[in-house]
Amino acid sequence: MIKLLRQSLLSASFLMTIGFSHSFDHSPAAYLEVADKPWIRGVNLGGLFVVENFITPYFFALTDCTLRGDFHFFPNQIDAPPTSSPLYKPMEGSNCKPIWPYPQDEWTLLEKFGDSKDIAREYMEIHWDNFLKREDITRLAQAGVTHVRVPIGHWIMGDILDSEPWISGEWKYFERMVGWCREENIEVWPDLHTAPGSQNGFDNSGRQANKPRCDGWDTNMTGATYAGNVLLPKNVWRTLKAVDDISAAIAKGNMTDVVTGFGVLNEPLWTCDKAIVKKFDDLAFDIVRRHMGDDAAVYIDDMFNPWGWNDIWHEEKYENTFMDSHIYQVFEDRLRGLSPYGHVEFTCDSSIQNVDACCYYEDKHSPTMGHFIGEWSAAFDQAVGPKLGYIMNMIRLNSVAPGFDRQIEPKRQEFLANYVKAQMVTYEGDVNVGSARGWFFWTFKTEGGAFAEWNFLRGLEEGWIPKIPDPYTASIDVHGSCRDILAVVTKDMSIVHQDPPPRLTSEQTFVGRSTEKSNRITFSIVVLSIVLGVCSVTFVKMKTKNGYTVLTNNRN
Repeated sequence: MIKLLRQSLLSASFLMTIGFSHSFDHSPAAYLEVADKPWIRGVNLGGLFVVENFITPYFFALTDCTLRGDFHFFPNQIDAPPTSSPLYKPMEGSNCKPIWPYPQDEWTLLEKFGDSKDIAREYMEIHWDNFLKREDITRLAQAGVTHVRVPIGHWIMGDILDSEPWISGEWKYFERMVGWCREENIEVWPDLHTAPGSQNGFDNSGRQANKPRCDGWDTNMTGATYAGNVLLPKNVWRTLKAVDDISAAIAKGNMTDVVTGFGVLNEPLWTCDKAIVKKFDDLAFDIVRRHMGDDAAVYIDDMFNPWGWNDIWHEEKYENTFMDSHIYQVFEDRLRGLSPYGHVEFTCDSSIQNVDACCYYEDKHSPTMGHFIGEWSAAFDQAVGPKLGYIMNMIRLNSVAPGFDRQIEPKRQEFLANYVKAQMVTYEGDVNVGSARGWFFWTFKTEGGAFAEWNFLRGLEEGWIPKIPDPYTASIDVHGSCRDILAVVTKDMSIVHQDPPPRLTSEQTFVGRSTEKSNRITFSIVVLSIVLGVCSVTFVKMKTKNGYTVLTNNRN
């Protein structure tokens, strides 16, 4: 999910440095135990049940007509009803006035409707009904996709306070999506993307704060009660209730043949109380398994620190559990300054260490917990925030999103194909499989061409996303190693269109050999918000025993 933050910070707002040492078993025998398991090759259905404005900008471009239930739609709006539908009315010639500023998240979108809950529900129903189409699932299946990760809101089963603007009613569309996936033999893994009070302050938590924060979820102790020896705030208990309600509904609806996994909470912030997060994860695991069965996959989030979650969940009952990490190269200006070659080299040398950071028990690969990259994309040189702000303003002024018909030149497409392959290979562990079990691309589609590199279905159509191997064939056996791919990648900077221009452009000042040779792994989580009002950046910096400087990014 993109986390768009209002406040622009020009320096690091959070810094944590932790040192630890490990001597992990990377012998060939360590990898044999997972070699016969099928790979997870998935795509996120982002923006479907938790809306995000960079995915569907027109949906967030509210007008006075929208708020009174007189819905009009922009040309080629991705979630509009068919033009043949009686619900369809064009925006052109409507005399509808924009409601500016446009909302930034689902909370502020629904707030705009005030007490007109029925109108808000009608508006959301149009999106739920039309954004994901039956043929989208068919195209994913034909491409070899094995899983879809489906972000959902904690309000989906109707737990909504009078003071909250949330609208429920999407469950029947979730059930429809599951039915489509059943027909195409795709597994569904819902992901609880939001929590009461917000677990991170990002827009993809449903409600964006003025800075990254977790205290609305883990700190308000009014009504808190103990779980064992850990005091859990009421919003944590409400989140557990959401996990309970959703997993129970999945079981009651006889969906467990298709809904085979569950992500209990997306991206709890690094500032969240880890004891609370761990207790939450333990309780959520028990809830999911109680309703969905002992074979249900349960995955938890790494809090932007995959190195900090080893030696957990190693008992036999935790078989088929996963750690979920997210990697992006587009949200830090120094990474956007890399050449095409530099981006793939970074993937080969640095991202692989993020993949290899988890999951271990007593310095060997965990017997029960695997690791997957739950979000990544082909975006590399164009930050979302500044461009999104421009797009929304142009919609307000001209009723047309700029860059809607943007085309990707052939040389850039050639690079994207190699960049995507390099990530696929790397996120499966490259040469050494270890605990790596696969990946989920973010996201299945986006509106228009401005953010085309996030659009899996477009990548398939244009050929820069390859057909996926069968689930028992590793990507490395089809595409070669990451280093093999790197050998054919260009250093031609003419295909790079940096937006905004990075402050540092020399990759030599950023990615290179460190003079420090150390057997000790240290890392720093550094949060850097640079949005011009809308985009925050988070990266993880680490120094490793082989001397490389590493950065990994969350989708902000």
